[in-house]
Amino acid sequence: METSDIPAKATSGITPEVAERILAKDYANIVKKVTEGKPLSKTERDLIQAKAESVADDSITVAKDLTELATVLGVSRQTVHAWRKLEGAPAPAANSSHSVIEWRQFIRDHNLNPGKTTTDRQEALKARKLLAEVEQREIRTAILKGEYVALEQVRLEWTTQVGKAIALMRAKFESELPPILSGLDAIAIQRECAAAIDEVCETLHSGGNCTP
Repeated sequence: METSDIPAKATSGITPEVAERILAKDYANIVKKVTEGKPLSKTERDLIQAKAESVADDSITVAKDLTELATVLGVSRQTVHAWRKLEGAPAPAANSSHSVIEWRQFIRDHNLNPGKTTTDRQEALKARKLLAEVEQREIRTAILKGEYVALEQVRLEWTTQVGKAIALMRAKFESELPPILSGLDAIAIQRECAAAIDEVCETLHSGGNCTP
């Protein structure tokens, strides 16, 4: 049973611990499906995505408030509140921002909840790897179905069409039009040039032969 299948009345009485166990079981089933090469639903894919993004980027060095600090550190807001009461806890800046670097050092120095943070990061990395495997498999499947075109094929087609356009334009404006335009007034010349351009565009659009 997926978490989404649980009735609303039942979920209202579920504790965070039970909910976490349910999600863990769901995630284990998803990993099994990926290993077996089975397709994933949008809900299952979203669960992997959420787990992959559960730990913030280490490149963040300043948190704008306590909520962002808790997210970056991978703990709850209540946990951060408790840590702030400890001696030597980093003080916020004048603009109420928090140094993530100082807080991480404080956590290491005081051995605060290192196991959960490390485990969360490991699980997030595994989820990112799993997500990459899913995306690679989906791309391979799409290629087999003809939904994707190889970049080299696109380049070849583009080069061919550009060459065709140049050949048609040269044939029209260097060979066919000069004798036709001789002696015409400006309006008539403009009309003949426009017709030549329309003919070139129509030929290219229909995939016609570019041979003059």
